[in-house]
Amino acid sequence: MKITTAMLADAAQVQGGKLFVMGGGFDTISARKFPVVHRAITVALIAEVQPDERHRELEIAVNLIDEDGQEMGVAAQGRLRVGAPPTLPPGSPSYVPIVTPFYNVRFPTPMGYAFTVQFESEELTRITFRIVKGE
Repeated sequence: MKITTAMLADAAQVQGGKLFVMGGGFDTISARKFPVVHRAITVALIAEVQPDERHRELEIAVNLIDEDGQEMGVAAQGRLRVGAPPTLPPGSPSYVPIVTPFYNVRFPTPMGYAFTVQFESEELTRITFRIVKGE
């Protein structure tokens, strides 16, 4: 498996095999004072699943870390099972949208952060962003 698209969004959902994103693609959040609690932040992904990965449990984990690599205690784990539609040509990968929302995330200080995405304990991608002090 590999991740072809990874972004942060205000909200996202999957319907009919399509990814719908609202307020996506940002890399900076501004806050007046710290610590700050961000009401909702969503990790939106599209995974490319290979034919040999279909029809079995695929373990995926998303974790929030700070710029020093310290885990922030914000994480999600899940299993994904992907089939193949009958119209998919043999040997072709499947593209699967994945949405992982997080609510009331506390950021203690202005600094860099990242959501890491792991597949079977291997990091596939890292979505980096920063929290800055603003007016």
